[in-house]
Amino acid sequence: MKTLGLKWISLALLGGAMTFAGCGGAAGQTVSFSGIAWSFQLPGNPYGRISGAKVSILEMPAFETTTNMDGEFTIEGLPVGSQATLVLEHENHPLTYTKTHTVPDTDLDNLTFQIPTNLLFGLIADGLVDGGVVEGIDPTKCQIVSTFTRFGKTIGSPGHHGEPGATLSMAPANNAEAGPIYFGDDVIPDPTRTYSSLDGGVLLVNVEPGDYTLSASCVQDPTDLIAEYPPEDHDGESLRCQTEDVQFESILMKCQPGVFLNASPSYGLQALPVE
Repeated sequence: MKTLGLKWISLALLGGAMTFAGCGGAAGQTVSFSGIAWSFQLPGNPYGRISGAKVSILEMPAFETTTNMDGEFTIEGLPVGSQATLVLEHENHPLTYTKTHTVPDTDLDNLTFQIPTNLLFGLIADGLVDGGVVEGIDPTKCQIVSTFTRFGKTIGSPGHHGEPGATLSMAPANNAEAGPIYFGDDVIPDPTRTYSSLDGGVLLVNVEPGDYTLSASCVQDPTDLIAEYPPEDHDGESLRCQTEDVQFESILMKCQPGVFLNASPSYGLQALPVE
């Protein structure tokens, strides 16, 4: 009887171990990442798609692929629980990283690169220099961009994507030469802004290399926000920061010299739904 009892205990323990292994992250489990590489054009022009770009994983460089004619890519076999920063290399665009993902136990689709052309990147840099914001783009540092994105929006969604009235915080403390700089509704960086616009973009210039966590919150006093975006004049827009403390996803960014980082929708500073 004692032997039989031990046998049942052993079987129960084995069954429990098998159940645990099958719950979100079994040893050896892998998933795929897929998405589109978008080329950010001059304001007023539609997005393009980046074909023939090399897409790889910073932490696992053996994983790589090439975007097709529609800018689409898929990388398979990523180990669940590992870190994965997507990297894009293309001659007409700056070297770009996405945010750093912790690989989930399900496939991720709709991942995006949102990258200015070299021409547009240079024009933005020149504008910041001419405006006295920075002396120049430092190749020993990185440039970081993200979007305060309203809940449910992606790059392909029509209309504005941004959640206006959000502000950025950075840990360790922001050491950028300039920033945060918020984009205006015209999708142009505006150093005079103190919170996000309907566009939702935000920029950090000349950041020291290192790992950073970016977080977002709403302005404490929405008076100026309400005056800029009167609800009666912006029917259909998300104006949540006027009336509530919106919660946003935080993101990990790995800043390396000479890299342009963009945590673009819908894997950036994404607004969470109302609880």
